[in-house]
Amino acid sequence: MRVVFTSLFKVGTGGGMGRVAHELARQFAVRHDVVLICPAESTGLYDDGGGLRVFGIQSAGEEEFWMPALSGGTVSRIFDFLDAFSPDVIHAHEPALIGLVGQIWAKMNLVPFVHTSHVLPAKALNFGAADALDVKLLRSSLSMSVARQVLMDFYEHCDAIIALNRPGLDALRQFGYQGQVFVIPNGRDLRRYGVCGNADVASPEKILTFVGYISERKNQAYLLEVLRCLPRQYRLHLVGKPLNPDYGRQLREFCDEHGLDNVVFTGQVAHEEIPPVLEKTHVFVSASRMEVQSLVVIEALASGTPVVGLSNETIDELVDAEVGRWLPSDAGPETFAGCVERICALPQSEYNQMCANARDRVGEFDWSNVIALTLEAYSTLLERRPQVAAHRAGASLAGLVSLLPPGETREVLADKVSDLERVIEETSELRIVSALPEKMQAVRRVPQSTWLLAGLTILSSLVGY
Repeated sequence: MRVVFTSLFKVGTGGGMGRVAHELARQFAVRHDVVLICPAESTGLYDDGGGLRVFGIQSAGEEEFWMPALSGGTVSRIFDFLDAFSPDVIHAHEPALIGLVGQIWAKMNLVPFVHTSHVLPAKALNFGAADALDVKLLRSSLSMSVARQVLMDFYEHCDAIIALNRPGLDALRQFGYQGQVFVIPNGRDLRRYGVCGNADVASPEKILTFVGYISERKNQAYLLEVLRCLPRQYRLHLVGKPLNPDYGRQLREFCDEHGLDNVVFTGQVAHEEIPPVLEKTHVFVSASRMEVQSLVVIEALASGTPVVGLSNETIDELVDAEVGRWLPSDAGPETFAGCVERICALPQSEYNQMCANARDRVGEFDWSNVIALTLEAYSTLLERRPQVAAHRAGASLAGLVSLLPPGETREVLADKVSDLERVIEETSELRIVSALPEKMQAVRRVPQSTWLLAGLTILSSLVGY
């Protein structure tokens, strides 16, 4: 099978969402013909050195966030590449920019288009963007209204959306999406974590760990309050870097003010180094306010580390008294601290059983299972792939392209439309029923709203770049 994946993150960036997109592509590339389209230093096709082909899009940025330069020439190169590669499926991990370009090509060519929803759509702007960019406009009701319209238009033109779990599915339905949904979890290489040993509960020092971005949504301030309620032999490791430097400074100032010298701000750690960190951890702690399906909670459980967490989508799905402790979102720090102490006070045999339960809890998240479920979803879509319909009345694509802002991109797409409509004119009298009708119908398949959204997206990408 030929599959194109798209991601808004460069290789090695983007936290869990970026890692899943790149790892999924790499896992598929073992047995299938795969190309990942994502930001890069320059535009073009290259091999990443690990067996994955990447079509890079020239982008600007730093650290985690990069803005692709979707100029007319770049969009044209993406279209030309997709024409030549002729994928069976396009699978996007973001609902804009590169993903939207892929959606338009897929719709024009009757290729199934799939999107994995990594956020709760009604709260999409709360998943890192507002903290990372520190733009008050992103927190406004206007921004949420615009985001809702953009997401709904994108969703309506997906052939299917992948929800990571039941909360993700419910969120899509509540948002108003009524199309095909497949529930497929995030994948992990569980073998890397299964070899971790269990922590020694008899050790005088008890290690608590949180891994992830330092951000208000992740709520590390609450974890500092928890630590204040624990004996001094408890040490909290915060592994990750701040999305907003101000929040990171607030946490350090809090530690200074309250004499919390048993907090270790580790900073970002390479993903390959996380298993040894978890192996030394007695309890993984999470106070995150929202997590559709947290990779680090899955990884902690896979390593045999008990988890204590406040209620969110991931904690509700995976954590209970058999693998740690689930707490309501309004539980006080004292209650949280008490749960941590009780786990660390267990006899080693009972603690080991909890560790074994944790590993069992996440067995379904192994990549082998996730790949099988994803292939099954692709097959379902390919089986019902629509045949080319008879000519339908409607606005020409030239009219739709005219909705785009003036500039190079509109000119490139207008040239492509002109070529397609010339084919229609030259072949209409011959009534050829072959590959040509598919191209002829392509001019009617992309709705006006999608072209307008594409224009705004492309314009914003160039301004952002």
